[in-house]
Amino acid sequence: MMRQRFEILEHTADKGIRAFGSDLKELFENAAFGMFSLMADLGKYQATQCHEFEVQASDLESLLRTWLADLLYKFEVDRILFVDFEVQAIDNSHLKGKACGLPFSHQIEWLGSSVKAVTHYDLYVHRTDERYEAQVIFDV
Repeated sequence: MMRQRFEILEHTADKGIRAFGSDLKELFENAAFGMFSLMADLGKYQATQCHEFEVQASDLESLLRTWLADLLYKFEVDRILFVDFEVQAIDNSHLKGKACGLPFSHQIEWLGSSVKAVTHYDLYVHRTDERYEAQVIFDV
């Protein structure tokens, strides 16, 4: 049985997600998947290229925000829709991973407005009894 990766949060002007994971790697992968799922149905596309990412921050919330912001930056600048994410190493202040996707030149069916920025608003990462959970609100 596939566990829930993320859920979309109702928010007045922005979009948000709550991501889940059995560990920090899975949590950060699912948060990235959730963010890009707000823009396209990722299951419809095959990745044709991968990019390495390495981010550092002072705490887990900042690390999550920086990871997602770096992915978003690459998405906007290089015009790549990321569809697959792998966190190779993570601790409270450092993440090494990769994201694979396809260029916008492929026919991509976009869902609504794209994510413009990752906000600090209501951002959290915490451990519950059975899993990790994170919440992120995006400017659209």
